[in-house]
Amino acid sequence: MKIQFDKPPGSAQETNGLSVRYAASKRKVPRWRWYLLLAMVLTPPGYLLTRFMVAYWWETAPAVVITEQVVVRAREAGRVTQIADIGALVRAGQPVIALDTTTGATRTPSSAATPRPASDPSQTTLETFASRQTTLDEALRLAHSQLALQQERVRTMQALRAEGAATRQELDNARFQELQARADANRAQADVSENRHLLARAQSRPPAVPPGTDGQLPGMAAATDDADVKAPFDAQVVRQFAHLGEWVERGADVAVLQGPAPAMVHTYLPPDQARYAQVGRLATLRFMDGGRIRAEVVDVVAEAERTPAERTSPLTPRMPSIVARLRPVEPLPPAYRIHQLPLDVRFDWVWSWPL
Repeated sequence: MKIQFDKPPGSAQETNGLSVRYAASKRKVPRWRWYLLLAMVLTPPGYLLTRFMVAYWWETAPAVVITEQVVVRAREAGRVTQIADIGALVRAGQPVIALDTTTGATRTPSSAATPRPASDPSQTTLETFASRQTTLDEALRLAHSQLALQQERVRTMQALRAEGAATRQELDNARFQELQARADANRAQADVSENRHLLARAQSRPPAVPPGTDGQLPGMAAATDDADVKAPFDAQVVRQFAHLGEWVERGADVAVLQGPAPAMVHTYLPPDQARYAQVGRLATLRFMDGGRIRAEVVDVVAEAERTPAERTSPLTPRMPSIVARLRPVEPLPPAYRIHQLPLDVRFDWVWSWPL
């Protein structure tokens, strides 16, 4: 057997001195692609870690914007002849809605009766005041009955609230309706007193109305003016419940007015975060459109309240929360000055952070 000693190849690309070109087993990948892949892998855990750190160091609580709003009601039944537009500014004492009570006045027995001779206007005046007094006494009795019912409803809601079967909002609504009923009763009492005074004055001396006038009853113009719904303070009309030409009944809601008082923010904190509910604590109001406004805690409501159902998850129980009232450092823009506007409040931890 003859032994042959072959020269080993000098490289993998040569065989017996001949160059052999093999296809590349892999190609070089740019380094930036590896960085991109690493970033994609680390982004989800980094996001979760960041959220955990933010939730640990800063407390974020749901909140709503509260503005000074009042619902005005019609004092008398009548037809709407003039109404302020939505967004209009009205001064205190200016009419928001003007009502024409002429149609209702012609339905009263005194106006439907056979007209008296023009030589005896005092008798017609006395009968008018007497008939109106009877109507006002009945309205006062109904107003007191309604007030008693609302007071009983408030007591019932307080009992349910103590047992946890009613929410704070339901109790506040009952109290608000009681205040409205009390205001109606006070207005009815004032109308009764005024008409009784006019009746006594008409009985003491005859009215100075010469014969041959148009026969307009004394006090009718004043009653029409009093029927107009006037603004209790400088306010802006934000909502209307009546329209031009409609007939509204006595006590019906006609408009919602928003006062000029600065808007406040009510936030709901869990009991374990009570350290944030301190007067003077700074926080950041975070609106849904990305707006940021600084605020300060001015006081804390002395009664726990459940977080609104709209701001909680269906899987999270609505536990009683601490309600803190915050005042924005600067007035809220008109876009954020909306009653019950939802937002989030992020409290500062130890020191103030820039927005």
